[in-house]
Amino acid sequence: MVLRAGALATVLLAAGAWFAPMPYLVEKPGPAIDVLGPDVIAVTGADVSTSTGRLLLTTVEVVDVDGVGGAARAWFDDRAALVPREAVFPAGQSDEQAQRANEALFAESESTAITVALTSLGQPAGVRVSIGLRDIGGPSAGLMIMLGIVDKLTPADLTGGRVIAGTGALRADGTVGPIGGIPQKLHGARAAGAEYFLVPEGNCAEAARNPVPGLTLARVATADDALLALKTITAGGTPTAC
Repeated sequence: MVLRAGALATVLLAAGAWFAPMPYLVEKPGPAIDVLGPDVIAVTGADVSTSTGRLLLTTVEVVDVDGVGGAARAWFDDRAALVPREAVFPAGQSDEQAQRANEALFAESESTAITVALTSLGQPAGVRVSIGLRDIGGPSAGLMIMLGIVDKLTPADLTGGRVIAGTGALRADGTVGPIGGIPQKLHGARAAGAEYFLVPEGNCAEAARNPVPGLTLARVATADDALLALKTITAGGTPTAC
């Protein structure tokens, strides 16, 4: 009888652990958003061109782990990653505080993208740009927003009819910084039809370790590198690889 009770307790403890909350989160591919789509980039004070292709801003979706079972599923899914909760929500910071901090980083990345784009075009007088994206946090959208602005304000179609995705934290001097969630963003990009992915130079090693069939990786260290990669792709060439 004691043995049976002990065995039952062990089973119940195991079942509890299977469904109990865990100090981890799962990162998985989020939506890929076409920055050339309607209501994303609004320009006033200048004529705007249209493109036949798409420039995809890639995201990562973060969800709670559904117990040990959910952790196991994430562990064996090459599209997902199991990360410590504190890597997303720092200790001592509430979820709401972390969300506000990420929103502030995104707002800063928008402003930087506008500044870098207009600078690269010679600061056209009277041009105003606003971004209509919502529910996105962090700094990694800067590169693709910048490219979207330049594409709209350039008569030539920078996409050449291609579907090109990417990511990168754009700095005021035009350099492109590394970001998190590269494997998930690669999968999200390919699922959305991307043929090319602009990878920050600092993420190239990780991206090369996690190749996605049908997706060509292009290494970019600066905004100029990204523009050159687009020019190379539209001309039918091969961009600098990771």
